[in-house]
Amino acid sequence: MSEKENKKTRAKNLTDAICRDLRRLDKAYFKPGDYPGLQFWVEPGGTKSWRFQYRVKGKRWQQRKKLGTYPTVSVVEAIKRAKIEADKIFNGEDPKEQIKSDLLKLQLGDAIRKYYQEELTTINQYRPSTIKGIKATFGPWIFRNTYEKDILLRTERVEDLQYKKLSSITPKMFKNLYQICGSRSPITANRLQEYLRKFWNDFVKADDNPFILDKKYKHTENIYLDYLDHIELPRVMKSLVRIDERSGRLNNSYYQDCFLNPVSCLLLAFMLTTGRRPEEARSLTWTQFTQGGSARIDLIKTKTSKKNNKTRFNLGVDATSILNLISKDRLNNPESSFYYPIDDIRNKYIFPSKDYGRKLSNGKCKTPHVIDPAKTWASILSMSGVDRHMKLHSTRHSFATNFYRVTKDIKALADALGTTEAQALKYAKLVGETVVAGINKIKFFDDEKPVLKQVN
Repeated sequence: MSEKENKKTRAKNLTDAICRDLRRLDKAYFKPGDYPGLQFWVEPGGTKSWRFQYRVKGKRWQQRKKLGTYPTVSVVEAIKRAKIEADKIFNGEDPKEQIKSDLLKLQLGDAIRKYYQEELTTINQYRPSTIKGIKATFGPWIFRNTYEKDILLRTERVEDLQYKKLSSITPKMFKNLYQICGSRSPITANRLQEYLRKFWNDFVKADDNPFILDKKYKHTENIYLDYLDHIELPRVMKSLVRIDERSGRLNNSYYQDCFLNPVSCLLLAFMLTTGRRPEEARSLTWTQFTQGGSARIDLIKTKTSKKNNKTRFNLGVDATSILNLISKDRLNNPESSFYYPIDDIRNKYIFPSKDYGRKLSNGKCKTPHVIDPAKTWASILSMSGVDRHMKLHSTRHSFATNFYRVTKDIKALADALGTTEAQALKYAKLVGETVVAGINKIKFFDDEKPVLKQVN
């Protein structure tokens, strides 16, 4: 064998430099490693991981086991782990079955902590809000990590599942905890059940999931239905947007006299005219707004964009006018709440925060855009004669309901919201006049209707 051929046979398929430089594509792909069955996977989201592909006697399909994420697990370490798994398979062991067996010996609390470290991470494409929600639910009800006496008193009446081995937990044990949790908050109890079911299916991956309840035992959640109708909506919009007719800018004296934050007011007006969620609207930058023949905004992501890839939304005339009004008011007008110097980070946000950099009761504000306009929302509702309490999310319900009322086009509504048609139907409430119109379209009589006469 020549020296050139010898060097070629010793050449490695993968090195740390190669793994580091591999780019993500629209679809997941892998490169073979330097050991039979070892694979280096690159996901569309950018996650890189090692997997070991093998075949077990008696099973038709090849199996894969995850060996760790890169760069936590280097090329050398991945090869070592692949060799260990190959030895186990040679001795008749199935690595996946062994993992399940080892996990089932763990206590629930330890298994969940392991779940936090290895599975429930942003690297594995979990949203920070999802991670926060799961931990906030497990904290008081599984780990009993809370100062609320009411929760502690309730959990004392059931077995402490965090110290139970996974293999010993029964549906009856969980059902008792579920009912105790539900007596305080049915919604939290349902979330607890769903999160534990997900933990078992995604991480434990063993049969006989003890956290699955029959539908008859689950609590019924009251769906939030409130919205602004076609009479209330103009009144609220009038309270939110006030323009000085002489200058064409915002009427600052109106907002000052009413003790209103004009930035929060126009954020709420934008949400009502677009149906955008609070977290989507409040962090918008000027680079995401495109004017022209068809004005639009391009979001980085939405709550559902991972499923439907919908991130571009066209704007109506009123929503576009609101953004143009802000654009006009922020330029060369130091008195405007939207004006900031060119070198201020808030200058790039459509709805900048006056509290950025200030010391607040909970620490220094680090967010350059408005976070929560809920207080302004409550004040505006009161000023507009809407006496009932309405959640901030009702802005989206109001947009959906009024959109459907005037168009009767559920497909267009789904596109405007960025959801499925089934979800859009949940947002759009069938108002009374829509129902009556539907009833009146039914042909109850023949063309020649009977004349109803009063008989004495």
